[in-house]
Amino acid sequence: MKHYDYIEWLFYKTKSLPVEKLDEMEEHLYNCDVCMEIFLSLIGDEELDVAGQVVAPDFTSKVMDQISKSKVKVMEPRNAKKSFNYQFMYYVAVASVTIFLTLGGFYTSLVDAVPKINQSIEEVRERPNHIGKLTEEIVNSTSNLLSSIENMSRNKEER
Repeated sequence: MKHYDYIEWLFYKTKSLPVEKLDEMEEHLYNCDVCMEIFLSLIGDEELDVAGQVVAPDFTSKVMDQISKSKVKVMEPRNAKKSFNYQFMYYVAVASVTIFLTLGGFYTSLVDAVPKINQSIEEVRERPNHIGKLTEEIVNSTSNLLSSIENMSRNKEER
């Protein structure tokens, strides 16, 4: 997650950024506690005074009174008998499919197929290492070339 720094949040606060960037940063604030802390640190006394003028002093008490007066809809519990019947039918269906597959030999053929799959995997692992052989040939050729160069320089020195 990309975090914004102090300066970017200062630009956000003063609305000195393009609208798309402001929207992106606002969405980021909903998901990031680190950036929310930085942004909240930018709120000063001036902003609090403006908010105090806009929001009524008894706002919180009014909201709490309305919440306590509102009716909460209680969900009725499910019918336990219907739930039991549904689960029972589900298990009967699963058991029927299992018996059908067992009688059809599906599981037996599956058990026979596993060793064949294992053998095919082992065969793949036993492929020759062409790159290793090529590297070995290059090293041997280079070693032979260096040896022949050394022999040539020794022969010249002996003359």
